[in-house]
Amino acid sequence: MTQTAFTMLCGLLAGATSAQDVPLSGWNLIIQQGRSAQVLGILRARLESAGQFADVPESVRWHLDAANVVANKNYRDAIVEISQFLPVFKRLDIPLILLKGAAYLAIDASFARGRAFSDLDILVPEPRLEELEKALHFYGWNSSYHSKYDQKYYRQWMHELPPLKHNKRGTVLDIHHTILPLTARLKPPAQKLFDSAVPTKKFDGVWTLSPHDMILHAATHLFMDSEYNHAFRDLVDIDGLLRLYSDDAETFWQDLLARAEEMDLLPPLIYALRHVRRVFDTPVPDVVLRDCLQLWQPRLPVAQMDAWFERILRPPHSSCDLPGTRIAQSLFHVRGHYLRMPIRLLAYHLSRKAIVSPFEKENTSQT
Repeated sequence: MTQTAFTMLCGLLAGATSAQDVPLSGWNLIIQQGRSAQVLGILRARLESAGQFADVPESVRWHLDAANVVANKNYRDAIVEISQFLPVFKRLDIPLILLKGAAYLAIDASFARGRAFSDLDILVPEPRLEELEKALHFYGWNSSYHSKYDQKYYRQWMHELPPLKHNKRGTVLDIHHTILPLTARLKPPAQKLFDSAVPTKKFDGVWTLSPHDMILHAATHLFMDSEYNHAFRDLVDIDGLLRLYSDDAETFWQDLLARAEEMDLLPPLIYALRHVRRVFDTPVPDVVLRDCLQLWQPRLPVAQMDAWFERILRPPHSSCDLPGTRIAQSLFHVRGHYLRMPIRLLAYHLSRKAIVSPFEKENTSQT
């Protein structure tokens, strides 16, 4: 039942499996896996949209309803925060560009209905960071990292400021100025993200990345990372984005590959396309996958990389583990750091965090 439950969860999310075909014994693991991956709210929204929520056993529905309550609260909280940001951004004449979950909310994406998210992610031009940070500090936003090294780590090497947390509402804000660390091996030109950003219809003064760039950012966030606790949910996002936009233009796939090449983001896109089709049967044409591997190939055989990714893109629940899952998680934790920092800097950073940071935190807690 373990493998079958995961297959049924994927099928339910993709619309390939009907709720009435899932036995009661299968729902137990589906709920556990879905909760661990934070996709129960999405699952409920999709079952309801397909007219299948009534086919879910009554004893199961309350789990999905509870996830929906959380997702609705996240939605309301995000609306409040956006309304708080807008006057500040308008006064500074900085476009409010939302990323990830907040962006999907802003475009009212059907695939993201029921999606839970806590942090708000925005993209701001690097030259305006200091000005914006000072303004947000006045409105109650303060850095959640206080050690001198952590501040240096974010400001000198990373693609974002140290996370800000509101001193009353408790919400967390991640301010990005590009989508990969400055030390990463891939170098997407940040200015092109801003040049292609598009205004939303739902919120006046709110922007998102262009459709192609949203897909590339989602793929980059997943396949260049070192932590994979949210990997399955992120793959759900990529599947949704591709299904949403692939019918908009005859040249969508060619344009997407061209944009990935222009932005130096072919590797994460290639992995994303291969694995959304494997997991969710996303309609990625065969010719697109062939063209991908003509443009770029991993150093290791692609079949070997696929096998490793198959083990880390599943919900973080023991019933989803395959032989070698723990090894894959360890290897890809190292891989993520390697892709984001040069070896010497990485060695220094990890040593510094292991040896000095615990003492800094202890001292900070005593002051």
